[in-house]
Order: sequence, then C-alpha cells, then structure tokens
Amino acid sequence: MTQFQGELPFGRVRIPFDVPAGSHSVTITGTTVKKGFLYAAAYDANQAFRGKVLFEKTHKSLAIQPENSGLGAIDGAIPSCEWFLELYNLEGEFRTERAMQYQVDVLCSDELVNNDVELELTPTVTSDHDIEFDYSHMLSSDSRWYRGDLHAHTQLSDGHNTLAAAKDIVESQGLDFFFFTEHNICQPKLPVSNQCLFLPALEVTTDLGHFNVHGPVKSLDLREVEHSSQATMEAGLSLAKSGHSSLGINHPMMKPWHWHYDQVDLGQVSTFEVCCDPTWSTSPKATEEALLVLNEMWNCGQRITAIGGSDSHLEPHERNPKSDEPSIYGDPSTFVYSHGLSGEGILSGLRNGQVYLERRCGLKFDINLGDLLPGNDSQGQALTYRIAVSDSENPYYAECVVDGEIVDRMALSDELQSIHIGEGYRWCRVDIRRGELSSALTNSTQSESDEHDFEGCINAVFDGKQPEFNQPLVRTWGELMERMSRDEV
Repeated sequence: MTQFQGELPFGRVRIPFDVPAGSHSVTITGTTVKKGFLYAAAYDANQAFRGKVLFEKTHKSLAIQPENSGLGAIDGAIPSCEWFLELYNLEGEFRTERAMQYQVDVLCSDELVNNDVELELTPTVTSDHDIEFDYSHMLSSDSRWYRGDLHAHTQLSDGHNTLAAAKDIVESQGLDFFFFTEHNICQPKLPVSNQCLFLPALEVTTDLGHFNVHGPVKSLDLREVEHSSQATMEAGLSLAKSGHSSLGINHPMMKPWHWHYDQVDLGQVSTFEVCCDPTWSTSPKATEEALLVLNEMWNCGQRITAIGGSDSHLEPHERNPKSDEPSIYGDPSTFVYSHGLSGEGILSGLRNGQVYLERRCGLKFDINLGDLLPGNDSQGQALTYRIAVSDSENPYYAECVVDGEIVDRMALSDELQSIHIGEGYRWCRVDIRRGELSSALTNSTQSESDEHDFEGCINAVFDGKQPEFNQPLVRTWGELMERMSRDEV
C-alpha cells in the first residue's frame, strides 16, 4: 500500500502512483483529517477517467476494477504503469479559506474487491467523461403530472445514504423521477427501477453559488480548467446542451450558499429553486426572498421556472438542527407534466415551465378547465383557476400573484374552488400557503410568514404579446440584482 499525506489550501494537486502489472483492483481511500471537502478524481495509465469521490473526515474509498466497481468508480481494465489522482479544494476563494489536511492510501491488488453488489445499476458516465443514457426510454406512456425530486445527495458527496438506501427511500416515497445531484460529481452508475426513473445530473458547487445541471452531456472534468470559482462555473455551464438539458440555480438566497455569480446569462437558466430543504432553519426566510426575486425575473421578461428540491443529505431517522421532521427525498416534490415518463419528457417539462411544487398538501388544479398548463402562453386571455387540496390535517389557502402583486386569496378544501383573473396581466402565478386565511388577511406582512408557511406554487402562465417576453429588460443576474437594488423591490 502507498500512502500520501499533505495539506491543500484553495487549489489542486496531482498525485501520481504506480499500478503494478497483474493488478485486478485499485482501491483509493482518503480522509480530510478534519471536517471539510476535498474532491478526488482518478485517472489511469491511459488517461482514462476512473472515478470521483468527495473526501471528508469519514474515510471514503474508490474501489476500481474491471466490473462491479464501488460507489463513484468506473469499470474497466486495470492498465499497469503510472496512474494519478487529482485533488481539488474548491472552497476559500471568496469565503474563509480552509486548508484541507489529507491522507490518501492506494492499494493495488491481484484480487478483486468484494463490493457488496445489492443493486442493479446502469453505467452512465464513460472513461471519456461522456454521459451515455437513453433519455427516450419510457417507464410510462401516460400524459400526466409526474412527481420527483431535483436535488439530492448520497455518500458519493456529502450525503449519509448509500445508493441502495437512497433507492429504497425514493421508491417508498412514491416518486416517479429522481436526480442525484452530487457536488461536482455525476453518479457514474444509476439504479434501475420499474417504479422510478433515475436520471443523470450534478450540482456544480463553488464559492459563487451552486447550480444543478439536469441531463448533462458530460461529467465535470477540471483537469484543463483554471482553478477559480468563475472558471469552474463556466465549465459547469458548458455541460448543458441547449434544447436538451435543464440548468437550475439552487437555494439562491440561502446564505452562505447563496447565488452571486453576476455574469450568468439568465437566458441559459431554466429553473430557480425557491424552496430548498424546508426543514433547514433558514429555509423559510430564503424562500420568501427567492419569491421576490422570481417576481422581478418575470417582470423583466425572464421566464424561469420555480421548483423545489429536498437537498436531502440525511437518513430518514436523522434531523437537521432545530427541526422535528425529517429532511427526506421528495420534500418538497416537483411535479412535471410530461407526455410519458422519460428523460426527454421530464427535461422538456422543466425547460418549458410545465411545473408545480408542493410539500404535502395534495394539490389538484386546472387552468381554464385544462386548456392551459403552467408555463403556457395564455395570449392574455382571462384565467380561471380551480384548486383543491386533499390534506385535511392542515389549513391551506391560495395566493394569486399577478405581475408581482398579490391580487386575491382563497381558502382551500378538498372541493375545487375558483379564482378568476381578468385580462390585462403580464403573468400570473398561484402560491399555496399553509395556515389560516384569516391570519394572512390580518397579518399580511412578510414578517408574519411563520403563520402562513410556503407550501408550494403553480408556475406562471404569461401573455406572450407583452414586449418584455420577447426582449427581456435584463440579461444577467448582476443586472437583475442591480435593478432590484435600484427599485428597492
């Protein structure tokens, strides 16, 4: 066994090591000694990508072999001669620098590692960093709303669940589709399920913010990328293919992980995570701030879709600090309307805004008796929303938001009830709140939001005849923030 030790501030280091002829497995085990993040990407003697893992204080391993490799590793022949491991510390350029002490052990063996293969998996990441996935494959041919989670982690990055445990939780939650969004890593193998469609994704993670690439065409290869947050962001943005992938800004107002990459072109962005892990203590405040930003985006003509993400890192029995409920896959759930349950259909629905989200209310609705879906161009016609909820344990009400202003509220029950919006709007969204409507009418300020928590929302329909939807008033995040600051939105 070969051992390497060192300390890495914001930066990277390449560690070469020899793999003897006749080796059948290579196991790379690492720890950061103290709490922190250190990415480790392995490349073999042919420069082929062989896996990636996020090292933490807890020891983690990449077990690489011809087949049945471990979590994060890519199957293939084990060529002898010099391999190398690239370690990356991506924290500290714009936040407090945290030098990572590390210890890495490399064990080459002429025997195979007995990885506990309890799960049927399909390879999705190749040794060239390409994504190979059949996005046309359908689990269901029905045209309907499909329920999923767009933001979640496992032990491959900083989550607590194994891949097998994650699959079990997802299926027990009744989710139709699911994206593993590991920090700067694509899961190289995805679970096979007859119940849930597991899809490729990753969460690009830097000091400037986090964003998801749903349906990337490649995994993140940083070997030739300048070691900076901006260069990493741009490398991540390049993983998305126009007309195929969906890019989404994560927890945009949740400090210290908030979004502040001013240069991003909002025309590239499909989704905006207004609700991220509602069991996290600062999530409610961040959600209210994100909704204000979403309003201004739409007022400026940027049609970006509101979504939710559990961002779950925990096992079901665990709890976030100050929380008495689990942070679990599928809370909140994002629902996407699709003509069949396929990768193509889900990604198209995300890009086109055919989306609503909720936590647990059991939302049912239609717009103009089903003639319109969220994300549609209504051509400015009058709107009638019929809305009901199936959860009888909590009170709920709908809040109709037109051009950024609340114009109507309505208490909800298990019977469909209607809200009417006349012509003359630019866009219209409906938010769902948990709480008594009487309380909301008495205390309508944002400071009273604890009494009427955000439960979900039905994404906006819009009047495509309005000029800003053809020529947006802002192009970048920085321009949007400048406008909001100037207008004191």
